[in-house]
Amino acid sequence: MVKKVALRVSDPKLMYHLISNLKKFNILIAEDGDIIITDSLIKKFNFDKLIGYIVCKVRGKDNFNELLIGIDTNKEEKLTVVVVGDGELIYSENSNLIEIEEKISNIVHMFPHKKLYIGVGGGNKIGELVYRMLKIKFSETKIVNENKTSSKNPFINIKDRDIRAAYLIALRSTLR
Repeated sequence: MVKKVALRVSDPKLMYHLISNLKKFNILIAEDGDIIITDSLIKKFNFDKLIGYIVCKVRGKDNFNELLIGIDTNKEEKLTVVVVGDGELIYSENSNLIEIEEKISNIVHMFPHKKLYIGVGGGNKIGELVYRMLKIKFSETKIVNENKTSSKNPFINIKDRDIRAAYLIALRSTLR
């Protein structure tokens, strides 16, 4: 069952900000939602934590058992980051080398989770650099073999080859 979110927020700017951010996660917003977000609930969280809370609640969870982050390192100006919560692709975005550590920190703090895995595609020098940068702050970071991550796979229906590669890197990050 897909849960919908009802927003009962008095501040129009905050309402707009919430709606635009929830759309990034494909969360349905309705007048009569299953999950109701009110001004008093918003005061309990910072904005990013609130979004993570809603993403979990829509899926019927208090937190993710496993949060996987995969980073495909194609070009310096275009790193593809995906977030997988309990096997489900919940978010993807592009980053650059300068912003990657901050984006990963935001993602880790946004989504409540029990176990964290971070995989970085190690097929080039940029991947090795990103790995070294993230390993300092996140001990869970692992360099992952990118072999055939962007090739078509009948089990993974993701059209964008960079997102597909980052998704497979995230899944491979759990292998020890």
